[in-house]
Amino acid sequence: MSRRGEAARRLGARTERLTLWLLWLRGWDLVAWRQKLGRWELDLLVSRGPELRVVEVKARRPGAWTGADTALAPDQRLRLQRALRSWLDRVPWPGAVTFQRVSWAGWRCRFHPPERWDSLKIPR
Repeated sequence: MSRRGEAARRLGARTERLTLWLLWLRGWDLVAWRQKLGRWELDLLVSRGPELRVVEVKARRPGAWTGADTALAPDQRLRLQRALRSWLDRVPWPGAVTFQRVSWAGWRCRFHPPERWDSLKIPR
């Protein structure tokens, strides 16, 4: 792996841990972290009461050409939905399922509004 790739991996892992810590302070419990599902990966699965939340963490260094706020393309969103479907086939969840994006630019963090995903017809 190149130096740049290794630095990006470390930044991603660090911001996922920081996001998990912030979610824990807000009352969320960890269900799974970096859940590998074939070719796909879910960054964080957390729960609070009956709600399961899929959290996608995006991080960019300050001054990066593209910001983390715009780093989730439609095809990536579809891959996340397929990964979630695969996970739910193995671990059924009785409550609501939501999705939330968290973007980091340096030490600045933004929690985007959550979206309901429990009623999606997620393709297999």
